[in-house]
Amino acid sequence: MVTARVKSTHDGGPAQARLLVETPPVGSCHVNDTMRNRLRSIPVLADVRVAVLSESELPSNPLPLIADWVLAAHAAGQPEPHAMSLCTVGPSGVPSSRVLIVKDIDDDHLYFATPSDSRKGREIGANAHVSAHFYWSAVGRQVRIVGTAVALGRDVSEADFAERGRASRLAAHLHRPGSPADRNAVLAEFERLDAAYPEGVPCPPSWTLYAISPTQVEFWAASVDRAHHRIMYRRDTAWRHELLWP
Repeated sequence: MVTARVKSTHDGGPAQARLLVETPPVGSCHVNDTMRNRLRSIPVLADVRVAVLSESELPSNPLPLIADWVLAAHAAGQPEPHAMSLCTVGPSGVPSSRVLIVKDIDDDHLYFATPSDSRKGREIGANAHVSAHFYWSAVGRQVRIVGTAVALGRDVSEADFAERGRASRLAAHLHRPGSPADRNAVLAEFERLDAAYPEGVPCPPSWTLYAISPTQVEFWAASVDRAHHRIMYRRDTAWRHELLWP
């Protein structure tokens, strides 16, 4: 908590009011206890519609099950169930993450698109190892993925771009190095692009569709008593799965 008090000073002249701002030191129990209490008062798994994870019905390949869980979350009312957190690693070993939309899931890959010269595109180009994560609070489920990502060809990348909405295609052209002068400059450039391409919007050369090849997939199903259900798939020459402790 930051507090303020007013102190009267004379200094040989007319009395003046001086505002003193007092900030407790980092690690102050008062600050931490206040935030800790607020965080701990937030309900966890209070309204979740827990879905059953039946081990006897697990498929040999986890990828279709990921797709099934995305669709089940959508049916349960989860907003943007295809939103996935993607983590990449930079040259110094520092990870970075962001949320993006999964474009497709098949028996071997998950697909997403981004400019190849974006931070994630550059980091994947130097180090293909990635991790990804879905969380669906509406059904108390999450999926954690470890694997490698690879850039696909121009034909599929341009096909992906063509399927995007017009605003999304225009916004892809806003990707560029440096910093804009202000937010108004960004909006002005968007309007300029909109006027420049009244019909079709060309695909930027850097727009790239990527495919993630998972080597590990963990499925997590919530339990209100915290004895959560966890299944881990690992792939060597073939997929195998095992039950994990909560």
